[in-house]
Amino acid sequence: MPTGTDAAPASAPARVDTPGPAGSPGSVPVLRAIADDVPRGFALRTRLFLGSALLLAFTIGAAIAFLTFKSQRVADQKIREDLNAVPAIFEGYRSTQASARERAVRSLAEEAGTKALMAEVREHPETFHDSAQGFAKVLGARTVYLFDSAGALLARSDREAGEETGRDFTGISWVDIPRETRTETSAFILEVSRDRALSLVAAAPVTQGQGAELRLNGVIAAAFEVSAERVKDLALLTAGDVAVVANAAPRSEAPRYEVLQATPRFAGAIPAGLRDAATRVFEKEAQTEPVEFVANAEPFIATALPIRSGRNEVIGALVVGRSKNAEMAPFLQIRRSLLIVGAIALILSLPFSFALAQGLAGPIQKLAEGARKIAGGELDVSLPAAGGEVGALARAFEGMVGELKEKAQLEALVANMQRRPGDITFRGASPNSRDSGESGQVGRIFAGRYELLSELGKGGMGVVFRARDRELDEEVALKVLKGVGEGEGASAQVDRLRHEIKLARVITHPNVVRAFDFGESAGSRFLTMEYVPGTTLREVIDARGGLQLTPALQIAKQVCRGLAAVHKAGIIHGDLKPQNVMVMGNGVAKLMDFGVARTRSNQDHGGVSVVGTPLYMSPEQAKGADLDERSDIYSAGVMMYEMFTGQCPFKAKEVAEILQMHLSDAPADPRTIRPEIPAPLAEIILACLSKPRAQRPGSAVDLDRWLMRVRV
Repeated sequence: MPTGTDAAPASAPARVDTPGPAGSPGSVPVLRAIADDVPRGFALRTRLFLGSALLLAFTIGAAIAFLTFKSQRVADQKIREDLNAVPAIFEGYRSTQASARERAVRSLAEEAGTKALMAEVREHPETFHDSAQGFAKVLGARTVYLFDSAGALLARSDREAGEETGRDFTGISWVDIPRETRTETSAFILEVSRDRALSLVAAAPVTQGQGAELRLNGVIAAAFEVSAERVKDLALLTAGDVAVVANAAPRSEAPRYEVLQATPRFAGAIPAGLRDAATRVFEKEAQTEPVEFVANAEPFIATALPIRSGRNEVIGALVVGRSKNAEMAPFLQIRRSLLIVGAIALILSLPFSFALAQGLAGPIQKLAEGARKIAGGELDVSLPAAGGEVGALARAFEGMVGELKEKAQLEALVANMQRRPGDITFRGASPNSRDSGESGQVGRIFAGRYELLSELGKGGMGVVFRARDRELDEEVALKVLKGVGEGEGASAQVDRLRHEIKLARVITHPNVVRAFDFGESAGSRFLTMEYVPGTTLREVIDARGGLQLTPALQIAKQVCRGLAAVHKAGIIHGDLKPQNVMVMGNGVAKLMDFGVARTRSNQDHGGVSVVGTPLYMSPEQAKGADLDERSDIYSAGVMMYEMFTGQCPFKAKEVAEILQMHLSDAPADPRTIRPEIPAPLAEIILACLSKPRAQRPGSAVDLDRWLMRVRV
């Protein structure tokens, strides 16, 4: 369907200032905003440098913060688990100490001198007092008590001679058990009358004789204070700090809790948290849950457990705490090391970050500058050579620039063929020519709607006019069948026309001519389609012979894209040739004329039916076999061969000879006709012309992808 061509400059432009129609694949995008855009603020290099440095600093800080948080949780959990073991540790320590003290006191009670002393009468209190003080030194005890067989006090080493002599201690477990069972025992006692002290007292009976003659002479008991040394032992066993708290108030007064012994960090004033823990022990008479408090500006987690007397009364509280700082000391050392290493790494990474920013920003800035030049219409730009994503982007830009350059040269080629403004009719015939009957229709109103402006061309099926749709006020191409209604072939012609419009209306693509309407007027069948102001590829080839490589490659790519859209709609074109390719003044190529097109599911299977143009037929089409997408690929190969060399691969006087050549003859390498054709391009053309379909490109999309890699 030949059409007219708008006027355009004759020379190939180095700068494209006017974009093509919206949506056209080869048009320059309207990017004036990009061309005029001036970067503001920090340069990309600076932003990348600062961003990478801040990211590294944030990563180090976040890692240390998370590690700190996690370590604190682990430390707390570890402390609480260890504190749960304190009761068992304390009980084991108490049992060990009690056994040792009981053995020492029993050994003393079994000595002959002790037995003889306790057998003496009460008339000598000074003797008992002196002996008690001597026993205290031997045992290393705070106090030694001597009792008679009735449980009355004979003497105690921490009082004056005769003081409290005769005081009845019956009812005290550590006095009654040795008297009644003749065995040693132990218990905690709290002394608050004079010096406040918590002691472990061990008592043993002093007996004489054996068997039935065994007689109890008295009881000897020794009190060993829970001193600072013992507290230090407990601190080592529990791996914490220890305080012994007691109620120093008399029974008749309100409780008054005092720290009797403590490790250094628990010494001094009782912290509120420690006091609360001890108070709960006295109130609940049971171990407390771990509590947190601060002592001497240091955070602790502690537990408190009761210390009971021989009568099972709570007389004291053992508070065991673990310092969070001490527990986290190894981690804090690691954290300090990490901070130092992180700071060093950050400082050392600054030059690397700057170099990385420079390496990334440099190519990107060149790309941005190239994009601004391209947006301004300048196609001779220098793009960076890089690897990775930036390299891929640069190559995409190169491909786009190549497409635009090819497009510009194609526009120049079409412009050079324009002989005057307005429509171009075949070989200079005037659009107002009245030489033929069809031309004589120019100027009249067709179908009551279309004003015929000029005749665009004639085809095997009819005449094509440029017309104005008066209802929509736009120009269209109007195709009218020749001699419709006359002869036996009229019905087939109408069916063929109807088939063409149905197929064409399925496709909407920038490289395919759109079909609008189908109708009948005064016995004439017609269809309307997109008006394409341009010229056919046939005219371009006839006027110039072999085309320049760049515009020819651009036409080939656009034909492939249009063909891909046709195939996607499930249609085989079946008559691809230069006459059915329109080239517009803005360099856009469009496929047209689906008169022999068919769907894949609607092909003839009975007999041999050859439809199409012999010079461009595929081998399967030449022998009347079923067609597929690769049949159109073959026709595209023939058309490319002709575009690049100026001649078809197969030519003969008779149609039968041409068909036979398609079936059996190998085409000559196009480089033998035109040596400057690139080897990859020649190989692609020959692949398209392969006799077996399987050796051709699988689809028009694949062919377009191959052509995109060709550099001319």
